[in-house]
Amino acid sequence: MKLWTIAVFEFQRYFKWKQELITVAILAAFLVFSALWPVVKTWLDNDYKIALVSQAAAPKVSGYSFSQIPADSAETALSGVGDVWDLVVQVQDNKLVMTAQSSASWQDKLTPELQSWLQKQRIGELPLTTEQKEIVDNLPDTELVFLKKDSVQQNKEQKLVSGGLLLLMVVGVFSGFGFMFTAITTEKQQRVTEQLLTLISSKEWIDGKILGISLFCLKSMITTGLFFYIMLQAISMMKGKGFFVLPISPSELASALIFVSLGLLIINSFMAGFAATIDDPNHSSRSIIMFLPSVPLGIVFSAMDNAEGTLMHILSLFPLTSFAAMPMRMATVSVPWWEWVLSLVLLIACLFWLKNAASRVFELGIRMYGKEPEWSLLLKTFLFARVKE
Repeated sequence: MKLWTIAVFEFQRYFKWKQELITVAILAAFLVFSALWPVVKTWLDNDYKIALVSQAAAPKVSGYSFSQIPADSAETALSGVGDVWDLVVQVQDNKLVMTAQSSASWQDKLTPELQSWLQKQRIGELPLTTEQKEIVDNLPDTELVFLKKDSVQQNKEQKLVSGGLLLLMVVGVFSGFGFMFTAITTEKQQRVTEQLLTLISSKEWIDGKILGISLFCLKSMITTGLFFYIMLQAISMMKGKGFFVLPISPSELASALIFVSLGLLIINSFMAGFAATIDDPNHSSRSIIMFLPSVPLGIVFSAMDNAEGTLMHILSLFPLTSFAAMPMRMATVSVPWWEWVLSLVLLIACLFWLKNAASRVFELGIRMYGKEPEWSLLLKTFLFARVKE
């Protein structure tokens, strides 16, 4: 009961309902605005009027209205730049001459389109046969044949899901780093340890901190994920592609939630234990060790481009990396059920071992003021010794 009380306190310490409701309201307003934006944009946008001095067919570019005029009317068109025409385009000695009243960003989009248009005109004037022109104009065809009909192709959407999961894990890890480090070192510097240890045991204290801050980190990940999901919906609707559906099934999403939650508990267990050994965070050289939990994420990131490879298999089973590797692997390839179960069992076993080890280190460090435990004692306590009450 005391454990849950501490967990709720640590969670509510950073969770503010008013702030969360304001965030949700802003996201909802942004989503509504994104849905209406294509209509507003179509209503407000005016096509730029382009006078093309050429007999060749004008290119079709969205947002630009081309009018072809004869060469003898070029001077008249030039005199109307800024009033009648936004741009006058002439071809002189196989070179594009574009006349505008002033420089503008919309010209950067139009220039490559006109260059491609002129290049096609010049290729068409070359003494090439029909077959040669087709070779110049068209890229060779390609065909990709899959021998396994049920194989999963790592397409752009799947890569998006994998990258998004990794980004959310980074958010969770560094949220835990900031909150855990601040909470423990502040309590230690303010000398509230003695009062707390008269009311609760050190094990209840660290377990409550780990659980409460892990819940808040998970909340931060979900909030960030929701924000990016709404952003994807907004971009999709702005482009007129409709509702965007992530290529991830509910079972894969639930699996990712399980692995990520256990991973946060492991990482925050390490951080809680080690943060207690730091006496002064402003001068301690040990603070850099708190960044070690980010190393597994970097390793998984380096291997995620080959989800079928041996390295990714190993990382998805090794408990210190499986919390990140298994969700990303499941987002791209089909994982055998026995590998999923084995990975989960190893992850849970690692969590219990690391939590107990972190509890011993926490109890050692939280009682020490004015100095930090020696590395040899720290290692011995982490691996073997149990501190007496």
